[in-house]
Amino acid sequence: MSRSTDSNPEAEHDNYPEIRRQMVALIQRRRRAYTFTRTRPTVIRFRDIVNPETGLPLTDASMWRAVRRFLDDGVPLESLELRKPVGEKAWVMKARLAPNEPLIYVKLQILGSNVRLRSFHKSETSQ
Repeated sequence: MSRSTDSNPEAEHDNYPEIRRQMVALIQRRRRAYTFTRTRPTVIRFRDIVNPETGLPLTDASMWRAVRRFLDDGVPLESLELRKPVGEKAWVMKARLAPNEPLIYVKLQILGSNVRLRSFHKSETSQ
């Protein structure tokens, strides 16, 4: 996948370096999940996004590669307090797989020794 992300030049790209490092390490070790539960709902629609390198929908593996690439490339993270479960923290980032591709909304949560993907879908906003 191309290295192309939306970024604000004034934004701090090296934000939350420890969180970013921890997420990358968990993804590398396959300590990752995106299972829907009533207490931890997910919105995962990777098949709705076309891989610009192949012209085919993303697969589970290419979705996780994209998440890792976004983290490695320094896509800014924003902390977010979740509604389910109330008060828990997650991390949000928005990026593109390539220029002129849809903006992707990604929400991750670290739970113990796992990273849980809570959202991966086309963003509802263009920024």
